[in-house]
Amino acid sequence: MKEFRYSAMTAAGQTVTGIQRAVDAEALASELMQQGLVLLGTKRTLGAWTHAFSPAHRAAKKEMRDFTQHMATCLGAGITAVQAISDFQETTEGLFNEVLNDLKGDVSSGTQLDDALARHPDFFPPVYLALVAAGQNSGGLDEAFNELVRYLEWSEDLRAQTTQALIYPAMLLVGIIGLLLLMMLFVMPRFEAIFDGANFELPTLTVRMMAAGNFMGRWWWAIFGVITGLSIAAQSYFSTERGAMFRDGMLLRIPVIGQFQTKLALSRFAKTFALISSSGVDLLRLLDLMGGVVGNRVIARDIATIRLRVATGESLTEAFQGAPVFPPMVQRLVAVGEKTGSLDTSLLKVSEHLDKEIPRDLKKVFSIFEGVVIAVLGVMVCVAALSLLMPIMSIRADVG
Repeated sequence: MKEFRYSAMTAAGQTVTGIQRAVDAEALASELMQQGLVLLGTKRTLGAWTHAFSPAHRAAKKEMRDFTQHMATCLGAGITAVQAISDFQETTEGLFNEVLNDLKGDVSSGTQLDDALARHPDFFPPVYLALVAAGQNSGGLDEAFNELVRYLEWSEDLRAQTTQALIYPAMLLVGIIGLLLLMMLFVMPRFEAIFDGANFELPTLTVRMMAAGNFMGRWWWAIFGVITGLSIAAQSYFSTERGAMFRDGMLLRIPVIGQFQTKLALSRFAKTFALISSSGVDLLRLLDLMGGVVGNRVIARDIATIRLRVATGESLTEAFQGAPVFPPMVQRLVAVGEKTGSLDTSLLKVSEHLDKEIPRDLKKVFSIFEGVVIAVLGVMVCVAALSLLMPIMSIRADVG
């Protein structure tokens, strides 16, 4: 799948822009035609790489939460969606301003708000669209945006906890790489000149360290190129369905990390399921959405199997019992919720329970990572020190 930035014309003659993935430009034109849009022009983007390094895109994503809060407040006060979008547009600029301009034009021309949002999938995920659609159908659009605000705050808090826990291990890792480069490129070459004048055989460890230093000093550009090439190749492979499945399956099998990944995915599942279920979205449509929420392709495949079993007539309880990725506690609460008609309440309790465990598991994961990094750092220091001290001690012994 390729990513395109496109411009298109609505049935009312207005021009809208957006970003959408498609196999090629012809497929994109066909998809837009189904949405009632006529494609005017396209331009390929660099996909995830563009977004990762685009300050404009990151700023626009951050503004989405403020926009959601603004919509909840305005709609609750009786202000129309068009006026609310227009008011927020005056306070923003850049990429998100363009998105809001398209939204305002679409909604003004009679397009439903969820359909207008759907034309910008890079900013508004399926869960966002499903809640907005449910709010429109039930007449509670302001409450739908309030639910979205709570959901986005929960997601941001979880992301912030992960980022904060990652800072110290990342600093240690940078320290290891810096120490390695310092030893290989600066320290070892200076000692090599001293050892060359010594009339004795150098220890094997020292010879190998010097050889490694010479290799890195001479071929650093090739090493950097290989690492960059492997990173790009891995990114390309993991962006495919097969590669993503392999990566996510491997993560689930890693001790401690796999347990954390599973709990994180289950918490997302339970929180989102409860949120959308309470809005009255159809169960099969709801299960379709869950695959894109959990953030793991292996678990998403199990959810797709559950969806298929429910579609063939099985109860939700029976379908969950055949999915081992969901622990007994989740299966029991699903059974109780389905039996009592309070599935959203039951899964909300699951999410609350997992949200308490995730910070503890997160600290455990990074504590282990810190220990491994410190151990590797210690081994590197010992090896480097020995490679320098052994010949020095030999020189002293010869002199003595």
